[in-house]
This record gives sequence, structure tokens and C-alpha cells, in this order.
Amino acid sequence: MRIARFILLLSLLPSMALATEPPLTLAQYIQQLEQLRQTAGSARDSAATLAIAQTLPDHWLIQSDGRVFHVSTGGVAPALNDYAKQRTAANLAAVTSYIDLQLADARGMEAAKADDSAERAKLAEILARREFHDVRGETWYDRWKRAAQRWLGVLLERMLTSSAFPVVSKVIIWSLLGLAVAVAAFWVVRNYRQGNVYTTFAGAPETVSGKPWRDWQAEARIAAEEGRWRDAVHLSYWAAISFLEGQGLWRPDRARTPREYLRLLPEGDAHRDPLRQLTRNFERIWYGNEAATADSFASAAALLERLGCN
Repeated sequence: MRIARFILLLSLLPSMALATEPPLTLAQYIQQLEQLRQTAGSARDSAATLAIAQTLPDHWLIQSDGRVFHVSTGGVAPALNDYAKQRTAANLAAVTSYIDLQLADARGMEAAKADDSAERAKLAEILARREFHDVRGETWYDRWKRAAQRWLGVLLERMLTSSAFPVVSKVIIWSLLGLAVAVAAFWVVRNYRQGNVYTTFAGAPETVSGKPWRDWQAEARIAAEEGRWRDAVHLSYWAAISFLEGQGLWRPDRARTPREYLRLLPEGDAHRDPLRQLTRNFERIWYGNEAATADSFASAAALLERLGCN
């Protein structure tokens, strides 16, 4: 029995014990795996099987395409030890299955080394076409953008899964709503102030009273004769403002709104009611896009007369 074990060890040493020096070629590695499979399957007893496991190196060194690969034997050696302890068909199948898996990987690597010059030439021909001239590989900006997207994704995932997310989401939503309302209010006020300023008309002075109210009124009558009823109402309103401002009822301010002019008059002032009606009609037509007619201008002219513009 001892002589048989010694002969078996001598037969395995050239192919296994010395497998790490020098590195094996891919073909030699496949040959060793095939030999190992055959030897394990034909081992006569537990002692022979255990001897095969003990002669395996810690790993195989395989050299291919100028690179050296380390392939561990940490899977097949324990399987051989189990088979040595209990020589059952299931344990032998475990050994051969592991070896077959390594053989499939090795043969796949060998197949990948087949001559692919024809395919490469075809690929080079396709990439040389005009439509691929602008094709470029991944740049540093692409890598940075992908990393930033990945980081944002992780951040959002943490926020969504965090227990504080409901509170955070409410704060964000209400903050966005508040910002939207503030922006909308600013836009409305800005357009309202800009839209009512009398400098919409060419030749307007720095202040409303800088042009006499009679000139405003004359321009309103010209606009009415031309059928420009909206402009006629507009000019009539500024004639009223010029008239009141000329009497020193307030300090001139070109940025003042119609409602602000109205608030400058006290409740008991005789000018307040006609100015209030003029302001309301003017706002409905100028800002509310209500259609202006000859009656609209006639009403504005009558209110001017009530103010004393006659």
C-alpha cells in the first residue's frame, strides 16, 4: 500500500506540486485540471484521495496574454478531503463539479483568444465612416456628472427613507409656496406700478402736474375724436390728478399708484367721491381690460367737471 501511494505522489508532483514554478500556460492549466479530474475519480481508497488533496498547491499561477492569474484551490481541496472521509457518490460529484466549473472557465478564456482579426477589421471599417467621426469616449466631465448624479441619488434616497422626511418635506413645500407667492406679488406690483405711470404717453413730464390739466384734457378729447376710448379715459384720469396735484393737495411722486392718490384725500374732501369714481372706472378699463366706449369717456368727462375741471 505504501509503495502504491508513493508511486501516485510521484505521478502528481510534476504536474501539481510544481505547478506554481514557473507559471502554467492556459493549455497546461487545462491539462492539469483534466488530469486532476481523472485521478480523483480513479483513486482506489481514502488514503489515495487524501494524498491528492495534500499535493495540491495553495493556488495555480497561469500566464496568458502577458499577464499572470492566481487561481485558488480553496474549493477543490476541501471537497477532496470530504470525499476522502466519506467516499460517497455525492462527495465525488462535488469534486468533479468544482473541477468541471474551473475547466469551463479555462476553456472560455482559451476560446476568447481565438483569432478575431476579421471582426476587428470590420469594426474598424464601420467606425471609420463619416457618421462616427464625432464619436468620442467618456470625458472627465462625463465622469464627474455621473458621480454627481449618483451622489444626488444617494442623498435623495436617504432623505426619503429618513424618519425626518415628512417634516423636511413640509418645510420645503411651504418654503417653495412662499417663494412663489412672493415672486408673483412682486411681479404684479411691479407691472401695476409701471403700467399706470403716465409716461406711457410720449412727451409726459417728470411729474403729472408738470403738464397742465388742460393739456391732459385736450389730449383726452383728441383721443376720443379718433375713437381711442381707452386712451381717452386714461388721459382724463391724469387730467384729474394734475388738477388736484396743482392745487397742492399732495407732494408730486411719479411712482404713486391710483389707490395711493385716492388715500391722500381725507374722507370729508369734496374731491374724494369724483376721484374715487374716476379711479374705479380707470382701473376697470386700464387694468381689467374692460372695453372702453364713448359712454366711458363721457362719464370720465362729467367727473372731471365735478372736480372743477371746466
